Amino acid sequence: MNSRNTAQAVASLAFVLAVAVGGFFYPLAGFAVALVMAVAVAMTLFRPRSFCAKACPRGRALGFALKPFSRGRPLPAGSVTPGAKRALCGFMMFCVIGNVARLAGSGAALGRFFWGLCVISLAAGVVAGLLYRPRAWCAVCPMGTLQDTIGQAIGKRR
Repeated sequence: MNSRNTAQAVASLAFVLAVAVGGFFYPLAGFAVALVMAVAVAMTLFRPRSFCAKACPRGRALGFALKPFSRGRPLPAGSVTPGAKRALCGFMMFCVIGNVARLAGSGAALGRFFWGLCVISLAAGVVAGLLYRPRAWCAVCPMGTLQDTIGQAIGKRR
């Protein structure tokens, strides 16, 4: 890894940890998660899945931090089906939309929701990364699935 990639990975790790830890004390930090989600969708409108490859702080942080500790094994064959990925993505979107509507009057409560989403998915990503490959979470990431779905819809219209 060259020094530029290392610097970007360290910055990504710092960002992920700042949101995950800082959001416990300062719930509004959770809005960083909402911003990252919005950027992912916006980037997808121009080039599908470009966010995952170029800008995702979680993927970069997991890849960097877990590389020395990961077993380096591929995910089990058939464990990540398109239907399962879409179900997880749909459930996440249902939760996000429902909680945004329910908590819209309280910035702190909404920030705490996004922070919780960050911490739970980060924990899943760390476990998957340790058991399999560092970026194993990326294979099931709901935002990646949403990007794929948007990209397919855009491709069909063009």
